[in-house]
Amino acid sequence: MPVLSSLTVNNALRLVVDHCNQLKDKDLSSEVVSLRESYGRILAESVYLDTDQPPFDRSMRDGYAVLSEDIQKLPARLKYLGEVKAGEVSSLRLKKGEALQIMTGAPVPAGADAVVMVEYTERPNSDEVTILKSSISKSNIALKGSERKVGDLLVSKGDRLGSIELGGLASVGKSQISLFKRPTVGILATGDELVEVDEKPGPGQIRNSNAYLLYSQVLKMGGIPKILQTATDNIKDLTNQINKGLRNDVLLISGGVSMGKYDLVEPVMSELGIQIYFESVTMRPGKPTVFARKGKQFVFGLPGNPVSTFVAFELFVNPVLKTLQGLGPGTHPIMRGRLEREVIEKSGRTTFLPAVVADRGGGVKVDPVPWKGSADIFSMVGANGLIVVPLETERLSPGDLVDIILFEQMDNFPQCTF
Repeated sequence: MPVLSSLTVNNALRLVVDHCNQLKDKDLSSEVVSLRESYGRILAESVYLDTDQPPFDRSMRDGYAVLSEDIQKLPARLKYLGEVKAGEVSSLRLKKGEALQIMTGAPVPAGADAVVMVEYTERPNSDEVTILKSSISKSNIALKGSERKVGDLLVSKGDRLGSIELGGLASVGKSQISLFKRPTVGILATGDELVEVDEKPGPGQIRNSNAYLLYSQVLKMGGIPKILQTATDNIKDLTNQINKGLRNDVLLISGGVSMGKYDLVEPVMSELGIQIYFESVTMRPGKPTVFARKGKQFVFGLPGNPVSTFVAFELFVNPVLKTLQGLGPGTHPIMRGRLEREVIEKSGRTTFLPAVVADRGGGVKVDPVPWKGSADIFSMVGANGLIVVPLETERLSPGDLVDIILFEQMDNFPQCTF
């Protein structure tokens, strides 16, 4: 298959998603995990109710279980038989003229067909209860199976487990649950100029920020990041490190994918039998983005500049990590907001500009962050979204409605009041 160059963002993304959609259930790995460790994970099985809910006629209030026919004429004086609390089952069967004190959640005793709330009763003595308000049959009783029936679907395969889902699974006795495995992601930074984070760079050197940038993005997407030893601009070293990276579900290679003399990633990929599908995208930042596969492994060659790396990951790697966890590829949700200042863009490519997105009154406002290019990660700090400047659009004016890709949770929206 020929390697494609200069794909539009939409076409490049469509190609990645097509590869994701080719994966079948048998291509995705699952594991059985303790319910306590399953929060935020994706179900690899559907779960059904093992009992009716509620599993018995349940009192919905603290009060007295009675026969409704006994309390139509008020005040009604009934014989007090004792009490039943949640977790107990009374052996008594109520007869005409009798009442049994009952707590919320307790099984309604045989013979009773209503529960009168305690605030509508009086206890003149230890042997009698006075009912001050009439009730119809089934009042304050949740009947067996009235909420859900045994065999009803609780959660579906592919659902993400949140707090409510965990509570539901606990209610049906699922202490162990089958989940899609979190994909492992090898992270390989390349370049003679890179030194480790705790080293002082020498002349012409920079710290390896991309590995940690990608590490955090992989974590956010639910993957298991594994930082590999930095590869030098040497074919033997690069080949060795890429081979190690191919032990993972996904390999991210940062740097070495442009057209320079020492950009060796693509030649090494070809030598290792890695099929390259595209090698550049008409986008800024992130033009030299490579998408490839070797068997079941997904491989991305990402640009060396950190902002380019970040954007390329958000656009093209995210769908793969979603798919490998059983979610399906999806795409980034797009918001719309009003631009607060002019944007001039003459690259002729689809451009993604960092911005602060906030509700400053009157709707969503989008403030572009001044930045000096794809190496300027410092200007990105504090941004929470990307303005999408469409292909060949040269100017956006203040007040224009623009598309935004959010990459962080917005915490500057108004708080709810109750």
